[in-house]
Amino acid sequence: MTKRRKARELALQFLYETDGDINGLDYKIRSFYNDFASESLIRDGFKKDTSQIYDFFFDISQGTLLNLEKIDNIIKKVSKNWSIERMSRIDRNLLRLSLYEILFHPETPKNVIINESVEIAKKFGNDESPSFVNGILDAALKAA
Repeated sequence: MTKRRKARELALQFLYETDGDINGLDYKIRSFYNDFASESLIRDGFKKDTSQIYDFFFDISQGTLLNLEKIDNIIKKVSKNWSIERMSRIDRNLLRLSLYEILFHPETPKNVIINESVEIAKKFGNDESPSFVNGILDAALKAA
């Protein structure tokens, strides 16, 4: 697993936990990382310098929540027959995270972001999550 994949997984878990609540955001991000992520990093074999993971995790977690209105508007536009509230919490937050990265990290190829999102959906979502996430992200890219 790459450092960026690990950061994305941690960010998804953080977003799942907060689900759009930005009150005390910096504190929540740091607390989550210190309380939960450190054990997860060790378990997944990241024992040395994890500063790159933390920096990317912090950026995409904070950025997603600070741009939630813009991101949710994109999801609403392209998700036919699905309101954001009806989506599973995992799918909703994975879409938010992925769209943040697509919008604000143009240095990362869009196909890499989508592939990573589908792989993370396979790990954390239900059986339909990978195709659902792929479809919504594909529709968002086509609509842009």
